[in-house]
Amino acid sequence: MNNPSEVVFRVAVGVVVVTWFAVRGYFQKKVGSSEKISSHHGRREKRSYMLVSVSFLPILLYVFTSPFSFAHIAIPSWLRWAGLISGLSASGLFAWTHFALGKNWSGLLEIAKDHELVTGGPYRFVRHPMYSAFFLMGIGVLLLSSNWLVGGLNLTAVTAMYLVRVADEEAMMLGHFGQSYQTYMDHTGRVFPRLRT
Repeated sequence: MNNPSEVVFRVAVGVVVVTWFAVRGYFQKKVGSSEKISSHHGRREKRSYMLVSVSFLPILLYVFTSPFSFAHIAIPSWLRWAGLISGLSASGLFAWTHFALGKNWSGLLEIAKDHELVTGGPYRFVRHPMYSAFFLMGIGVLLLSSNWLVGGLNLTAVTAMYLVRVADEEAMMLGHFGQSYQTYMDHTGRVFPRLRT
């Protein structure tokens, strides 16, 4: 897979990944650390978080080398370029979500002192827009790379993280915010907006 067009797709994947990590790095530095009043760092959660981190390694290998050419799948060029739109949209949603959360964001399941229930920005539509962004990113990488191993591993890892964490996260929020969070849950979807409320 050393044809010129494949190199262009590799560069596009690189742009998407660099944009993603730039967003995370910027907001992580901006938020810093805050005092936590409740933490739920289960072993399953830490493993799922690590799995997602590791799933970016094949993506980076794809950008710089071609060890996974055996996993190439035939996808039309126009659909591969749709992957770029999906990946960059994911980074935009990722940034919007971080911006909406502000100091309330944490990479782990934690409640900070003076934690606020955020219902603005993308949270008006879904309760877990960061997971939505992760799924959009995975789909974008799968399409752009046209490689079931590169994109599939990331999507599998993100799905595992979602399944492991989301119920615990919502239980934590219900425990802290009570009826306010229940009311919010009644009017929003988890990762996809509800068609009707």
